[in-house]
Amino acid sequence: MGSIDSLPNFLSKKLISYRALRNYFSRVKLGDTIFVQYPLYISYPAFLQVIYYLRIIKHCKLIFIVHDLNSLRIDPTIGLRGMGHTNDGGRSLKNELRILKLASDILVPTEAMREFLKNTNKVSANIIVFGLYEHLTDSLEIPRFKKKQTMIFAGNLNKAGFLEELGNSDFHYEIYGKKPSSFDLPKNLDYRGAFASNELAGQFKGGFGLVWDGFSSNGISGVMGEYLRYNSPFKASMFLSSGLPIVVWEQAAIADFVRQQHLGITVSSLKEAELIIRDLTDEQYAELAVNVRTFALQLRQGVHFIRAIKDALA
Repeated sequence: MGSIDSLPNFLSKKLISYRALRNYFSRVKLGDTIFVQYPLYISYPAFLQVIYYLRIIKHCKLIFIVHDLNSLRIDPTIGLRGMGHTNDGGRSLKNELRILKLASDILVPTEAMREFLKNTNKVSANIIVFGLYEHLTDSLEIPRFKKKQTMIFAGNLNKAGFLEELGNSDFHYEIYGKKPSSFDLPKNLDYRGAFASNELAGQFKGGFGLVWDGFSSNGISGVMGEYLRYNSPFKASMFLSSGLPIVVWEQAAIADFVRQQHLGITVSSLKEAELIIRDLTDEQYAELAVNVRTFALQLRQGVHFIRAIKDALA
């Protein structure tokens, strides 16, 4: 059977012959259990063909691992389109449901995403919340950070228009990623450059990881900002597994979990975050850091995700 890496190449065309599908999935037996990473970044017709073949022809049990629902994050300004390469949210959702309704079980990162799918009345699969994404590593050595008045942002800077508004801030922001092409970073921000994902955590020296999106520092705005209501950003897992407490928008899907587990602070704006961090005592930061270290070990070993998989296989 082909590897995950070869699948997009094999399915580069919009339509696939039955013979090609049969040959590619020759090792799949009737009734096998198949895990499907969702979305697969192949054409929508090809994706649908694959799922129909595995579910209808091979009678496989399909367990979907959902990373994103594209119909919730359509944003032509940054080139993000919905399922079926469309900017129409309704059409995109219809396309997504045609695929997802063939699942036996669906694993999603947040309760908000689970509720969204349940409320469509189209998906009958068992929907399981796995929580923050695992951040697997063989190393269980987690740095011990002391309080530092710093917020660290790492990721796709073209989606982080809010950084433009920080030009007058006297707070220390460390920025990682390729320089944005759509705007200039304010000169007062401490730009550290771009690093490979396996090298990034080694650059952190303390402070808070910033989980923010959209075009405003004074609250959340824009499609990608609103998408925080549903998704679990991978950067949150990356920061936490590195030993850093996080700053999260108070209405984000992961905000309740962050509050309950004392893994950071939840705020309505970055100005509020700056004030809270400045007033935080060394002891209060140390308490957060201890909680983060405990949770980081779970992320590094995939504890919560493994539990969700076992539930799906039960």
